[in-house]
Amino acid sequence: MSAYVRLDHLLKLLDDDSEVVRTAVQKELASMRVDLPRRLEELDRPLSVDEERRVAQLLDPVRRDELEDTWMRWRWLDSASAQLEEGMAQISAFLAGWKVQSSGLGPRLDAVAQEAFDSHGRMDARELAEWMFGRRGDPVRFRGNSKDYYAPQNSNLFWVLDTGLGNPIALCCLFRLIGQRFGLEIEGCNFPGHFLARVEVEGRLWLVDCFNRGRFMLADDVARHHPAANPGMEEIIREPATTDATLLRVLRNLDEAYDRLGSMTDRQIMRRLALKLMED
Repeated sequence: MSAYVRLDHLLKLLDDDSEVVRTAVQKELASMRVDLPRRLEELDRPLSVDEERRVAQLLDPVRRDELEDTWMRWRWLDSASAQLEEGMAQISAFLAGWKVQSSGLGPRLDAVAQEAFDSHGRMDARELAEWMFGRRGDPVRFRGNSKDYYAPQNSNLFWVLDTGLGNPIALCCLFRLIGQRFGLEIEGCNFPGHFLARVEVEGRLWLVDCFNRGRFMLADDVARHHPAANPGMEEIIREPATTDATLLRVLRNLDEAYDRLGSMTDRQIMRRLALKLMED
């Protein structure tokens, strides 16, 4: 039996009443999960809305197990940027659904960096921020999703790349990962309540609010004049956010987002990932 005939047969069993049959179908779909989107595209017909839903339901527990099994593998990569990209890729692929693989994030980021280079050549951090987040009167490629701030997809870099919308930390991660492809040293700042990027330009430290059109602020001014300014605040600004701290904050954002939605299963997996990170 060819793979495509077998797949078509499996689709006919998606709504079978037998738990044994559904378990067997789940096992078969899981075994071909990496190639499943391609195989489905090559069938003679697209999936119906109901079939899409049933495939997602069968693969959701498989994907949760995969995420927990592979989580923390980013810790063994050589650089902080590589670690951040892999960690965000795992989280983002899970949020994006069963058709998306974490390996797809790197090429998407490469494509954006190439678009930026083709448009403006090699850029410094401020020029890249202007290209991504838009100067006054310029196109805004990425911006803060203020209308639906707590939506889980705001932490999904695949979704951010597709829609141009995101939360502060996802947009900062995107700025950092695109900048890394330009050889730029862009770091994170674990600022309370509103994650920022941090860059050094001509010996001066700047904080970048990627959620609000890539606004550059002198770190000294923020440390002295922010309403929450205190000695601890200055230390937060002066020390770049580690990969661990950045990913932990992403997971905590998702914990809150799923709590607001009442999605306890997904909330619990985010908590388990956070616990693994803190214990490792």
